[in-house]
Amino acid sequence: MRKQLLAGILATAMAASLAACGSSSAPSAATEAAKTEAAKTESAAETKAEEKQAATGSGETVKVICPYGVGGTADIIARKFAEVATKTHPEYNFIVEQQTGGDGFAAATAFTQEDPSTTDLLVYGYGVAYRHDLGKQFNTEVVDFDRSEILPLATVDDRTWILYTTPDQTLGGLIEKAKSGGLKMSGGNPLSDPHLALGSLLAQEGGKVMVVPYDGGAAQKKGLTDGEVDCFVGTTQAAQEDVEAGNLIPVLAFSDKAFTGFKGPQGDITVPSLAGADMAADLDASKDYTKSILPAGGSLATRKGASQEWQDAVVQVAKDVWATDEYKDFIASIMLNDTEIYGQDDVQHYEDACKAAVEAFKLLSGQN
Repeated sequence: MRKQLLAGILATAMAASLAACGSSSAPSAATEAAKTEAAKTESAAETKAEEKQAATGSGETVKVICPYGVGGTADIIARKFAEVATKTHPEYNFIVEQQTGGDGFAAATAFTQEDPSTTDLLVYGYGVAYRHDLGKQFNTEVVDFDRSEILPLATVDDRTWILYTTPDQTLGGLIEKAKSGGLKMSGGNPLSDPHLALGSLLAQEGGKVMVVPYDGGAAQKKGLTDGEVDCFVGTTQAAQEDVEAGNLIPVLAFSDKAFTGFKGPQGDITVPSLAGADMAADLDASKDYTKSILPAGGSLATRKGASQEWQDAVVQVAKDVWATDEYKDFIASIMLNDTEIYGQDDVQHYEDACKAAVEAFKLLSGQN
C-alpha cells in the first residue's frame, strides 16, 4: 500500500513538472524537495494508522462483562486484560461493559439468558458460584440462574483475601467484638466469599459478624475508612494506598502462609496467616481454620454451548495475555497471585471451590 501511494505521488509530481516545463526540462530542486516531503508525510501517517490499529483492534468486538463497579479490583483487571488482549490479538477488539447489581447476580442472570453462540465473555467470580450453590441447596437467597450455563475457561484474577481494620484496632479486638455480637464488616451481599471466609473463622471463636452491603471493593473499603464498619475483607489492590498512608492496617491473610508486599509508614509489613507456621498470635493455635481459606477472584467465562472453536480461542487469548510482561507486571503491582488455570481444569477448580464454600457455610451457620 505504501509503495503504491508513494508511486502515485511521484507520478503526479512528474506529470505536473512536464506540463509546466516541457519534456526537455529536468525537475527543479523545489520539486524534488516536495516529493521527499510528501513521501515522509505519507510514511508517517501510515505508521500512525498501523500503530492505532494494533492498539485498538480492528476485528470483531468482544464484550467483557464486568459485574462490579468501576474502580474495583475486578474492573481494573478486566480493563487491563481487554487492553493487553486487543494488543496481542488485534483480530478482536475487547471492550469492558459494566453490568452491576446483586453483587454479581444481575450479570450472571443476564449472561445465562444470552444465546450460547454469543462471543460475550463474563468476569465470573467465585463468590457468585458460591452463593448460587448455597441458594439452591440451603435457600439462603433467590437464585434466578443456573451456573451450569456458565463455562469458566481462564483464570484472570487469583487473590488472597486480607482482613483490614483501622490503626486503633487489632485482630484480637475484632474477635472480641464478634463474640459480643457487635462486629460489622463491609461487603457485598451476605454470604459473599469474604463473608464466608471471615464468618466461618469467627464461628470457631464463638463470634458473629454483620455484613453491611456496598457495591464493589472500592466502596467496601471506603465504608471502613469512613468509620461506618469495623473491618473490611478485600483484595490487596483495594487498600494498598491506604495501608501505605497508614489509614488502614492489614491484620490477617486468609492463607496458610504470611502475606508480604505491603508497605506502611514504618516500612514493610508482613501479614500473619490463619494457618500454618505464620498463624496470627491472636488465633488459637490448637484449632484448624483452613476451612476459611477459599479460592478468590475469578475467571473469564463463555456461555455453555459455545463452539469449541470459540472456547479454544478464548483460552489461547488468555494464555497469550498471561505470557506478556505487561499483564504479569500489572498483576504483581497490585499484589495478586500469578495463577493460570485453563479449560476443563478451570471448570473442575470451580466445582472443588464450591464444595469448600458449602463446608465454610455449614461452619458459619452451625450446621456442621
